[in-house]
Amino acid sequence: MKVDVSLDLYRVFCAVVRTGNMSAAARELYISQPAVSMAIRQLEDRMGSPLLIRTAKGVYPTAEGKLLYTYLEQALGLIHAAEEKYFQMVNMEMGELKIGASDTVIANFLLPYLEKYHKLYPDINIKVTNKTTYESLRLLKNGSVDVCFINLPISDDGDFEIMPCIEIHDVLVGGERYKLLSQVGLELKDLPGYPLLLLEDLSNSRRYIDRYAEENGVVLNPILELGSSDLLISFAQINLGLTYVIKEFTQDALREKRLYEIPVAPPLPKRSIGMVKLKNVTSPHAVQGFIELIELQKNDLG
Repeated sequence: MKVDVSLDLYRVFCAVVRTGNMSAAARELYISQPAVSMAIRQLEDRMGSPLLIRTAKGVYPTAEGKLLYTYLEQALGLIHAAEEKYFQMVNMEMGELKIGASDTVIANFLLPYLEKYHKLYPDINIKVTNKTTYESLRLLKNGSVDVCFINLPISDDGDFEIMPCIEIHDVLVGGERYKLLSQVGLELKDLPGYPLLLLEDLSNSRRYIDRYAEENGVVLNPILELGSSDLLISFAQINLGLTYVIKEFTQDALREKRLYEIPVAPPLPKRSIGMVKLKNVTSPHAVQGFIELIELQKNDLG
């Protein structure tokens, strides 16, 4: 048998059983004693039997009322716990932030934001997954991450909402051996004549460089392909060959003359690092807080 009973009636009933007194229940619930009495009568009518035994000293539950109270008290406790957890998440007192990004983007772009976010919301659990651009997008589509930060542009953007965050420039660099070349530069068509070190072709940065070369009638054949930009920089510094780096992320090595920028004609067009989330999907408060932090910084720089 199913009965239609409001949650408020159950709350009043539990307060009366817990306090053993209609007046005490009314004070606990901040309502009048007549309202409490009416709620109990309505509940008993809908349940089809008495739930309380009334005495001069107060009330106590019938056998049926005691059984009902036992389960209702547990259920109301769970509802209260659910409400508490919900408002903790809304107020950024708990939750999880799941980000996908490459090691280069994490180290050179995201770290300051993650540090600031953690100071603002120390109880939010931060999970960062180190993946390439397209692996990060796959994780975003299947729900494994909430937002990702990738090297733009991307070809498949129909499912995504994209916000460019920072403009970057890819430049060719070499070690001390190529210092003179940095002063005179070279034509892109002559680049295949030099030992070239590039990222693996699974990376979006590598695809961007290959596409730029092909559009200018040049095919790049690196002598070494690696999955780490840091390793490419290390190898270039010991004169194993030339490599492309993001200029904004390699300022120390360029300033300290561990690497030399080599002008290439035509130069690679500038591009951006972008923040990507799924279209038409509401972000959890923990994620929205991080997005607002990025947007605020972007507006300040703009």
